[in-house]
Amino acid sequence: MKKTSAFSPTRVSMAVAVVCVGISMPAFAQMDTKMTGRVHYDARYFNNGLSGSQDRDYGSVADTFEIRRARIGFTGNYNKQIQYEGVANGVGSSTNIIDTAFINYGYNSAANIRVGRFKQPFSLEENTSSNNIDFMERSYVNQVIPGKKLGAMLHGANQSGFTYAASIYQNDFRELSNTDGSGTMGALRLTTNLAKFANLDGDSQPVLHLGYGLVSGSYEILPVTSGNTSKAPDTKTRATVIGFNDENRGLSNAYRLQIGGDLLGTGGGYNAVANHTVNVQNDMQGLELAVTHGPFKFQGEVADSKYNASTTRYNGTTASAIGTATLSANVKTQYMSVLFNITGEDFSKTYSKGSFGGIKPKSEFMKDYGGVVGNGTGAWQVGYRVSKYQVSIGQAASQDVSDTNADTTYFVNSGDGLGVTTSQNSRYQNSPSATTHTLAVNWILNSNARVMFNFSRTNFSSPVEVLDSSFDTTTTNKEDIFSIRTQFNF
Repeated sequence: MKKTSAFSPTRVSMAVAVVCVGISMPAFAQMDTKMTGRVHYDARYFNNGLSGSQDRDYGSVADTFEIRRARIGFTGNYNKQIQYEGVANGVGSSTNIIDTAFINYGYNSAANIRVGRFKQPFSLEENTSSNNIDFMERSYVNQVIPGKKLGAMLHGANQSGFTYAASIYQNDFRELSNTDGSGTMGALRLTTNLAKFANLDGDSQPVLHLGYGLVSGSYEILPVTSGNTSKAPDTKTRATVIGFNDENRGLSNAYRLQIGGDLLGTGGGYNAVANHTVNVQNDMQGLELAVTHGPFKFQGEVADSKYNASTTRYNGTTASAIGTATLSANVKTQYMSVLFNITGEDFSKTYSKGSFGGIKPKSEFMKDYGGVVGNGTGAWQVGYRVSKYQVSIGQAASQDVSDTNADTTYFVNSGDGLGVTTSQNSRYQNSPSATTHTLAVNWILNSNARVMFNFSRTNFSSPVEVLDSSFDTTTTNKEDIFSIRTQFNF
């Protein structure tokens, strides 16, 4: 009979494994992790009067299918006190493949600390998940807010409906230079639900949401030459300080305000990068209002922003300073929207801690009711939104030693509204204001699936054209877009 040592490697390994499992089980029992993901698939049809072209810059006004979002990741908590999230962006570039990644220390509900990449505390619309926003795209307000950035945040809420959040963050994944006083931004958001103080009885508790937001700080951007595909490469670099696209993902650069940068050497190039950055000081305040009563919701926001940009311009051939460019502007964005649940779902049931969640249909579409597939309708919504941006330009340029004209120049409307250039190579192009009206019909099949239909009309205050192209000089004063989205999230 063959003898087996009590200390054989096999038995020792098994014993160690049993001990490890016994020790680890309590630790793993404290972990709660689940996968999360979403896919938003869109189709868009454009009608804007602009002529067709094979130039790549016309891509923003082409009828299109688009995977708008494709994200996969995980969320969870440890001992219900430390929360974490990591989500990858499947349709992003190498610079934004990380959609969110943060740790939240939630030992005290009144004072949480969050670090990583997350949504900065500004705007009710932004702090509503893209799975639950009322329209396919967010408003013009969303084009000026911080969004998701790297930073740290202190935030909390109490039982009376008050929330607060204050953060510091940087504007990009990495800073562009070590210029003193540049690269630190701060954001603040305060909200309250005044209906909490009314002590109303009944199943339907209305929401009266008020919010205030603040952003302040400075960041840097790099000027580049034009990516124009139909002209010779440029030697002048510019940085876009303010830019707006059509709200429903239509015309790119419906407006842009650019400051002049370095003058590159002979030949320049397409999308050639300057060596010196532009410093931008940004100060913004925002107000939020939302009112719900049963199946009805009104929501609106306004944001006022101030931008002051400056840079020392250099000649790339002689490596010498050729002047200082400065630029200032005020931007006002706003929207108002109404939404109605035809099937009667109560909006107040989706409101929590200063933001709205998703509607749960009273009758889910094609739900399995005890082995029998029912004929549920899902939830149906209709909505309307009006949204606007307006840019007012202050000082546009200061002395340029290479220019023998006046020491100071300002942007002046040239009449056609398409663009004006100053002695600093600074310029604005296309329409300094626009208004978009959007009609929506949403079908929420269940808590995880939705189909959306949007029609939007944008009216521009000045004629606009496709920029960075000389193939066509057609202009338009309006753009109509019909869009459809199917989405699934878990």
